[in-house]
Amino acid sequence: MGSGVSGSGCGVWVSRWVASRATFEHVSEPSVPRVTVTLPGGRTTPGRLNTRRRDADGRWWYEVVIAVPAAAVQPVDGEDYAQVPTECAPVKEWVLQSFPSGQSERRAVVLHRAGCWAAKRNLEAVDSDMAAVFIKEGWATACGGCEPEPKRTRRS
Repeated sequence: MGSGVSGSGCGVWVSRWVASRATFEHVSEPSVPRVTVTLPGGRTTPGRLNTRRRDADGRWWYEVVIAVPAAAVQPVDGEDYAQVPTECAPVKEWVLQSFPSGQSERRAVVLHRAGCWAAKRNLEAVDSDMAAVFIKEGWATACGGCEPEPKRTRRS
């Protein structure tokens, strides 16, 4: 009998195998409590409490995690950041362009592929499902230049 553990930001996958049979179970990580952190100057930001310890003088020290914009963080010379997990927001392939009423012979909304040369302003990025619904329901027309053909990925 053997087992293995792999971690991710969304829980832990535990694999167990006996002879030729393998199973995978998703085990939730322990809940990390939310806190409000007061920054210098009095501003507050949400955070998560990782650990707490009491020092020899009886004072409590909390290790918390807060999210801040990358511009507020400076790397330290000599530190290796290669193993830091990196998450990226999903890329949306489609943009809806809205026109003020009366300025277009077409419908007031046009669907483009992201990066289309014709999509200039009044843009909103959308996922494939939303793009497909806008076309199917007739709420938007497809751009004649990039000819978007979104496919639904979810069933509803």
